[in-house]
Amino acid sequence: MDEIRVTMPSERAFGAVAGLVLGGVAARHELTIDVLDDLQLAVDSLLERGARTDEITLVLRVGRDTVEVSVGPFERATIAELDQDAGESLDLRRLLDTVVDDVTLADREDGCWVDLRKGFQLAESRS
Repeated sequence: MDEIRVTMPSERAFGAVAGLVLGGVAARHELTIDVLDDLQLAVDSLLERGARTDEITLVLRVGRDTVEVSVGPFERATIAELDQDAGESLDLRRLLDTVVDDVTLADREDGCWVDLRKGFQLAESRS
């Protein structure tokens, strides 16, 4: 499984860097635009919440049929709504549940990380 790790300032303007990294990975692995759009929306939504420190790290792992994205570190309180089931409102949990297949929170030494998983099928193997 390929892994790409990017650490960048947590300022909003640097969210574009995450988009460029996702786009490059999508092109290299021939992911569809739909998969790329879903991942970009998920990552952008998380980055809007703000990081725990001055830097935020994006870790991408691409397998045969899944993309795994870890984003962090966050203060758990900043992303507390992810601990709950999606409600009736359009909150972060509902958004992420809509665009990715799996959302989990992982407490690590440096803070809380959000792990996302999105399955995909290569364009040429779809029928």
